[in-house]
Amino acid sequence: MFGFLKSRKDPLADARSAARWFAAPTTADALAFKQELIAELRRVTAPTAKLTPRRLAALFVIDRHAAHLFSSLAAQYAEHANRSAKIERQLWSALFDLSQAFQTAFRAYEHAALDNEYSGRWQQPLPELVCRQIVHLGHDAKARLYRYESWIPGKWAELHQLMGLASARQFERSAVSIMSGRPSTTIEHQYLMIVVLQLLDTGNLTPRQLEQVWHQLDGWCASLRLSTEPQTMSSFFVDLASREGLKRRTTKPLEGSVLFVDTQPLHALLMQQQISVEQAIRTKPRSEETTRLSDQLCLLRRFAAKVAPEPKLLPRHGERAVASGNVDAIVGLSKIAGYLRDEDRDPDFQRYAGKSFGGAVEIAVFGRIRNESDRRSELARHRLTQYAAPGGPWEMKDVSQTGFRLIAPMNDASELPIGTLVATRPQLGSLWTLGIVRRMRRHTSERTEIGVEIVASSLAGVDLVEQRRITEASDYLVDGEEGVISGRSFIALFLTLHKGNRGHDVQSLIIPVGEYQPSKRLTLVTSKSIYRVVLGGPIEQQVDWVWTAIEPQEIGTRGRPTSQAGYRNAH
Repeated sequence: MFGFLKSRKDPLADARSAARWFAAPTTADALAFKQELIAELRRVTAPTAKLTPRRLAALFVIDRHAAHLFSSLAAQYAEHANRSAKIERQLWSALFDLSQAFQTAFRAYEHAALDNEYSGRWQQPLPELVCRQIVHLGHDAKARLYRYESWIPGKWAELHQLMGLASARQFERSAVSIMSGRPSTTIEHQYLMIVVLQLLDTGNLTPRQLEQVWHQLDGWCASLRLSTEPQTMSSFFVDLASREGLKRRTTKPLEGSVLFVDTQPLHALLMQQQISVEQAIRTKPRSEETTRLSDQLCLLRRFAAKVAPEPKLLPRHGERAVASGNVDAIVGLSKIAGYLRDEDRDPDFQRYAGKSFGGAVEIAVFGRIRNESDRRSELARHRLTQYAAPGGPWEMKDVSQTGFRLIAPMNDASELPIGTLVATRPQLGSLWTLGIVRRMRRHTSERTEIGVEIVASSLAGVDLVEQRRITEASDYLVDGEEGVISGRSFIALFLTLHKGNRGHDVQSLIIPVGEYQPSKRLTLVTSKSIYRVVLGGPIEQQVDWVWTAIEPQEIGTRGRPTSQAGYRNAH
């Protein structure tokens, strides 16, 4: 709970005033309290503000209490940010703005402390001041990683400058208490937590996974130290004179203010946690926790490979080849299924999907399109714009047997979180490819690099209709089955894996997560066929969709569902 006393004229006059401010009536609204707190922090850094050691002590008290606010906002973001873009922006802005306000305030006091180099009252709180600045740089880094943003070089320079200051004055390992009821920390430890976090995250962690990693980092980095001598030829290092993070040493000579990090203790800890998780999975292989533990095990393996003292590259599923050109893209289950269902209902739709120079000439000369094929081409392009991702086509960078890398025009990374379904096709092509977003990295505010795993090279949009019994106790049978009537319907994606002579086709559906229930019976409807299907176990599940195998039973046909080629093998 967060409390503040609005009637207090100057809560930052000294430490006692700040403590009374937080002891005042409470509010459970973290966002409202954030606004009040930012207003006070901005007043501290106003041009007319007077900076004194007593006010700095008050700022420390404010920051100590604000740690709970950061934890509350981060927990809300991880839990609720995927519900809507509005909620995501609101929570993210609260975290980011609060972090920036504290950074600005502490930076002003750092300059004041350095200007008063011979004043004991200013020099005594300098270690805590530097440590708290680094803590808030950590909040800044984590907030940007929520949106898959890399740190700009200036932020790295700021972090290294603070570490260099602490090292030069030899208080980087001095104990600092930054939170009530928590063990003390050090500047070196907080610095290492940030550089390790940035090393582990390569653009494929969801906000919830990031929060889990963040809470583990304190223990993971407890045994790490900075040193001037490398332990191995491939040790990790940081250059305090650079604008980059933690890197692995190569054969090239090192210059600058270089400090080495022996990651052996971290690697050993991650390997130990792997063994514990594997044991838990073997003990209860069919428990409800198995999926969560399996995901945790995958992360631990990836992290362990990242920080191994000797380089251990994870094998690629396929070699990458450079690619170029633009692709049309549709994002999200509902839009992909909706577009393909419309395409299925219009047999000539795809044939007229290309562009026509003649139609453009006719518009310029006659003010209309006279050719019927051009008219349908315009209709197809108009239909695509209703479903396609905003911002226009995406740019292809490279492709492999199992996926591809693209550059997407995007103003908000929350529009495309990890696990999102994406359908793409070359602009001059006709076949759509279904993929899942596995990795993201924002290079600029308008361009995002996306790594997509290929799921299917052909797909179909279908209607699924719920089957309901005519009565609760009905003895009416049709072909030996209880009578059913059609319930409400929803759209889904239908996929087929063709095994050729090796066996029967394997068929599956991707449906909204709220519609999924194992053994649920549905009627699958396309323009050419009607099937009754039974949902099997989940192949993969994300926040808004479930991929599940099915066993169809044909009840009316004008041909089998039109989904060809294959989909990715289930993990």
